[in-house]
Amino acid sequence: MEEDKKGERKRKRFAARLKSSKGITCTEIYGPNIVLCNAGQATGLEKEVIHKLIELLHLDIGVPKYIALKGETHSFLIFKNTEDATLFYKTYNNKAKIIENGPPLHMSFVENVPNNEIVNQHANPKGLILLDNFINEEEENDFISLFDWAEMSNNLKNRQVKHYGYEFRYGSNDVDLNAPLLEKIPEQCDVLWKRLCEKGFDVGVPDQLTVNKYEPGQGIPCHVDKHSPFGGTILSLSLGSPVVMDWKHHSGIQVPLKLQSRSLLIMQDEARYDWQHGIQSRMWDPVIENRISDNTTPFQVITHDTVPRQTRISLTFRWTRSGPCQCVYKTLCDSVSKSNGDIKDDIASNLEELHVHQVYEQIAGHFSTTRHKPWPKVVEFMQQVPPGAVVLDLGCGNGKNILRRNDILQIAGERSSGLLSECKHHIQDIAGSDCVRLDVLHAGLKDECSDFVICVAVIHHFSSKARRLQSISTIARLLRPGGRALITVWAKDQTKSNYLLKSKNQESNQEVMSVAGITLPVHENRTQFKHNDLLVPWKLRIKTENKLSPQPENTLLRYYHVFEEGELDSLCKEIPTIHVENSFCEEGNWCVICKKIQ
Repeated sequence: MEEDKKGERKRKRFAARLKSSKGITCTEIYGPNIVLCNAGQATGLEKEVIHKLIELLHLDIGVPKYIALKGETHSFLIFKNTEDATLFYKTYNNKAKIIENGPPLHMSFVENVPNNEIVNQHANPKGLILLDNFINEEEENDFISLFDWAEMSNNLKNRQVKHYGYEFRYGSNDVDLNAPLLEKIPEQCDVLWKRLCEKGFDVGVPDQLTVNKYEPGQGIPCHVDKHSPFGGTILSLSLGSPVVMDWKHHSGIQVPLKLQSRSLLIMQDEARYDWQHGIQSRMWDPVIENRISDNTTPFQVITHDTVPRQTRISLTFRWTRSGPCQCVYKTLCDSVSKSNGDIKDDIASNLEELHVHQVYEQIAGHFSTTRHKPWPKVVEFMQQVPPGAVVLDLGCGNGKNILRRNDILQIAGERSSGLLSECKHHIQDIAGSDCVRLDVLHAGLKDECSDFVICVAVIHHFSSKARRLQSISTIARLLRPGGRALITVWAKDQTKSNYLLKSKNQESNQEVMSVAGITLPVHENRTQFKHNDLLVPWKLRIKTENKLSPQPENTLLRYYHVFEEGELDSLCKEIPTIHVENSFCEEGNWCVICKKIQ
């Protein structure tokens, strides 16, 4: 009986969320449309599984149209008629299992289904040129026959790889110019440079080649080819199966690009330096149709249809160079130095590991005892969350901001395992809530999976502008169109807060210390901030003689970038997919409320 009540509550919450977020109404009236409540793209369901269930009926039922929205744990089936849908529902609802030992498949009839055609109106990155049919089928076969994969032992986890000229070092994303390989780029490739010249691309002759072999299901993570070791042009020749390559800008813009067999991709300018590209690991690719609007503006439509992948081979040609990069695209550039007003990414990562992540692991328990109630503005923001909404709390700490509501889905994300443990304890009795370990820079969640995001006192721990910008890009990526986010950071000016202690000497000299090759001041607690980048002490209390007393040897230093007025607004405005609705200061914190552009 209790299980039935719990199941009924889950169905009601799901129906409420579906109605509020998608405008789709669940119904008890049988019809041709069915929603699979707990199976979708995010759970790994593929349409082949549905086909198998249809075959097991041993009846002449047509295969339904399958709609699985990106990042969702539910999906839809559209049958040709009500009779077919009813038979499928009665046979498999609460009975069939998608995965072994998994939960049974829960279904409901729905009055309508979403249009899952995704429209992309963003132009390709500047400097990205795709030349289709650059070689013919005979030349393609000749190129494929150049490589004997059976004898190649240099295999990566996700694909086989072979290098010519110089070995591409994946650990550092560069080459060692002092260690050239005996095997140079095969002379059969010379036809490519000649043909490029004939088409008006006089790029010269490259000296490094990486050949990748992708089997179905294999891909490569999104990345940018490191700036300083390679020149301003990169070429990629596609052989075998077509594939969709995803292009992602740090501002949040994403552009899919279908690479046909025998096509040549040229990357220059922004495409070379300011965008990341990658291939998702999957057995299929979506069908992308190029269309033209009424005003003759071209756009792409990504349909629900898919095509299976076959074996693909790519030839990536690079021009090696030495010395720091001189490009104008600084966000992803490895040569950005402290003199540019920012620090290199590897230095920033090291600094944060030492003075953010390791510190929070040590102070998690003590930190949690000092955090009990959400800030008033967070409460005010969260009061706007309607039933059925999905809420993400990124950098949730001990979970104090999780609402005690059972009509919404709340996911708390935290990088610190210690704080994550505190959060699990805090929210264990809140229905519809869960916590996961994640890094705000690289949150492993599906795009557009949330209606509301809060990110409270997190972004000020990132030690470079590029990383702060990337964290806001993550928030924009996770929001659904029309979704809203609240972001808060520490303010440099604390004169209107209760942080300052009048008995403290506000003009006292500050100590400095060197961390990861840079010098940072050590802040005196409860005094006015004098620098934007600094180390803030946390006095970890231990129990001695039944008293809690601060011990000098347990004073830990956390890195902070405290924000000037308008600085957080400016960062958010660099992300074209979100709009700043409101910005304000609350008790020594700068806050913005952003909305995802529809």
